[in-house]
Amino acid sequence: MKKFLTYFVLFILLLILIPLLYFQFSECGVSPLSCGDYTTEGTPQTQRIAVGSGPEDIALDLSQGAPRFIVSCDERRKNQPDIGTFYGINPADNSSFEFKIIPEDFTVHPHGIDIVTIDAIPYLYAISHDKEGQEFKHRVYRFIIQRDSLLFDSEHIMENELMRVPNDLDVLEDGSFYASNSVPTEDPNESTKAILGIGTGSVVHYDGQGNWEIVIDDMCYPNGVWVNQKEDYLLVANGGCQEVARYKINNGKVDATDKLSTKKHGINIPVGDNLMLDNDGVLWTAAHPCPLKFVDHAGDPTKKSPMQAFGIDPMTLKTKMAFQNNGELISAASTVLKFENRLYIAQVFDPFVLVVEDF
Repeated sequence: MKKFLTYFVLFILLLILIPLLYFQFSECGVSPLSCGDYTTEGTPQTQRIAVGSGPEDIALDLSQGAPRFIVSCDERRKNQPDIGTFYGINPADNSSFEFKIIPEDFTVHPHGIDIVTIDAIPYLYAISHDKEGQEFKHRVYRFIIQRDSLLFDSEHIMENELMRVPNDLDVLEDGSFYASNSVPTEDPNESTKAILGIGTGSVVHYDGQGNWEIVIDDMCYPNGVWVNQKEDYLLVANGGCQEVARYKINNGKVDATDKLSTKKHGINIPVGDNLMLDNDGVLWTAAHPCPLKFVDHAGDPTKKSPMQAFGIDPMTLKTKMAFQNNGELISAASTVLKFENRLYIAQVFDPFVLVVEDF
């Protein structure tokens, strides 16, 4: 009996010591048990813009003259009506509307989105997670933007086994794109492993001509991706490593060994989400600093999930935490974009975009 108790105690000690040692010596990992105070400074003026459920990503659309936003919306909570759509927001008065998708019977479950003009035609690219039976098919769909309608381009459905669980994408002017695979499968354990700092994610490149390639592997929950085409850099929100990492692109190839990190400025970005560049050249990302509270919020909207917003200089990688909230104003924020003097903040679950005035 004593021998059994000795082994049992040793087993418990190992369960405790191994994670502690891992976090001590690993460069990556977000402790799911730690959650600080993310109280918003002051009393900012805010406004909620009603959109569809799960407005996960935002893209600035200049194709119709006056600027507006396109928002990807999909019901992301379980046991709810399975509805996916796109909303538009007019920043002139913060009104919103639902886009008409043509054909009307086309089903999409949008996640990360991007807008690009190719041969004078404005396109919306959208990652879609389509459940077929018990499995998901992950595709990128393309829509032609026509006023307040989106015309599905049935000749350009982009699908490949290397798009494992894609989250965000950045489309270039030739129709090629980079997309982040946050995890290798939909197994919830994979997300847990990634947040703890185990590298199972990747970034995939599509050349626009039918060729696919994994360009960075062994990442810890990579999410937002953005390409600096002028300077030939790829930036990735490497969430489990609490950083935005920048990689050099040489002759069209990403050099995974030529890397710089926002960590060099001493700021952690815990589970950073989408990356968005504003008109002032600042790169924005939203972060999920409390993974367990995020999970609780996913199951129960009354439980709040704190958020943080970071502004990053894409050249120096100097980073500033610009806004935060304990979840009362907005929970599980996923995308942040500064437009004029306002922050527009999207989220993973609830049906509104938050506007923070006089920012």
